[in-house]
Amino acid sequence: MKSEMMKTDSLRDNPLQQTTTTGNGEVETTTAENPGLHRGLARRHLMMLAIGGVIGTGYFVGMGTGLSTAGPAGLLICFAIVGVLLWAVMQSLGELGAFIPMSGSFTHYTSMCVDPAVGFPLGWNYWFLWAGIIIAEYNNLGLVLTYWDTGIPRWGWLLIFWGFFLAFTFLGVKSFGEAEFWLALIKVVAILAFFPCAILITSGVIGGEKIGFKFYSDPGPFASGPKGVFNIFVFAALQYSGTEMIGLTAGESQNPSRDVPKAVKSVLWRIVGIFLLGIFFLTITVPYDDPNLLSATSKAARSPFVIAFTRVGATAGAHIINAIILVTMFSAINGALYVGSRTLYGLAEEGLAPKIFGWTNKRGVPVYSLVFMNLMGFLSLLNLSSGAGVVYTWIVSMTGVATFITWALISLNHTRLRMALAAQNISTDVLPFQASAWRFCAYLGLVGDAFFVFFQGWTSFAPWDIQAFFMNYIILLIFVILAVGCKLVRKTKFVELKAIDFGSARIWNTRMEQTEYTRAD
Repeated sequence: MKSEMMKTDSLRDNPLQQTTTTGNGEVETTTAENPGLHRGLARRHLMMLAIGGVIGTGYFVGMGTGLSTAGPAGLLICFAIVGVLLWAVMQSLGELGAFIPMSGSFTHYTSMCVDPAVGFPLGWNYWFLWAGIIIAEYNNLGLVLTYWDTGIPRWGWLLIFWGFFLAFTFLGVKSFGEAEFWLALIKVVAILAFFPCAILITSGVIGGEKIGFKFYSDPGPFASGPKGVFNIFVFAALQYSGTEMIGLTAGESQNPSRDVPKAVKSVLWRIVGIFLLGIFFLTITVPYDDPNLLSATSKAARSPFVIAFTRVGATAGAHIINAIILVTMFSAINGALYVGSRTLYGLAEEGLAPKIFGWTNKRGVPVYSLVFMNLMGFLSLLNLSSGAGVVYTWIVSMTGVATFITWALISLNHTRLRMALAAQNISTDVLPFQASAWRFCAYLGLVGDAFFVFFQGWTSFAPWDIQAFFMNYIILLIFVILAVGCKLVRKTKFVELKAIDFGSARIWNTRMEQTEYTRAD
């Protein structure tokens, strides 16, 4: 019992922090050397990131591809199922992030608790996820701006916004957190404001036609039966992705043991209020067979939220929605650049990416990682030849699978964390946040996400479709190849439970906690 208490105390304390009393009676704190990033995110920043996060043009425009593929009932069912998995995963991430908050956390957790050979491909898998989101958001940027005849080509807008986003993200984490707080708030308010508008549209107050639940019977609740529903599970994962970003932002939070749990608890509001209710009100205003919805065959498309107003002749509302989408796009790309660059920074710190990506300026900004991530946006120019729908469909499939892989390993890391604490006789009181029904959450997240990783692409087998097969499984194939390659080259070993070094992990975090993050950013 005594040894257990000593272990618990050693993990709770800050072993690198020393306090001394000066001659005038003041207390001075000696801090460790700044490792690079700054802790500048307050609790309200993490709270709004968890709720509003990277909701952007993917939500406002991309939701059209989900509706046209699965139909209204199929879309709701799919997002409800994936939402349950997300809630379970976030419970697991809450324990991990509050206990060991650090940038590039997913890679570190997996290398520490499972095997470095698994952490290596996970880090690059998560980086690719955010690279895909950046490509998708720049792709959607072109779609949003085509609503207005500006005379500027898509590639011209891309260059303008590319430079703007890059310049803003150089301001540092405090500027990012403050911008995300207010822009995420705008997104949430705009989505909530759509709810009463949808009621007015369906009741005939706007447009003069009483629609009710007409679109659930004509053209119907499902677009392509069970196959259509299964085809958009990866789409739902992509739309929910970004919620787990608080696991990385915890590395730059001022008080992660307090802020991360509160952010995790707010995720339920994101799932129910933003997605499920938002989808419900959207599906009663727009049929899944509207020709203007984004689909795999469309060259251009409109946001389904804009379509909801244009169908009833409310053009003013359509312009307002499109303007709001443009504003929220800034938040989405800004957030994707932040998380993607921090993931690349974490890989460099782990020695799994070129060291240049780990360099930061005096503001704590990983400059080269940020520039490289933003360069990914230029791949969205592929839509000029292939069509917006084709590019978006490929990106959705690949990044959706990458999301399921990430979530599954977060749950596995949580399971290993709990098992290691028990094996080392360390009390769970050491955890700043303890998940509700942790076994249920961890195992549900692991089994559920692993199921979708392997079986979400079953439609490519009946009948056989080689293009659909690669869209659904190429990320998994790359993950396995990288893991096996790392295993053979580095000859890593599976980490034993008693060998998991929580002390070193906490020391790393202590260095971050003792950084002088109150300086001017």
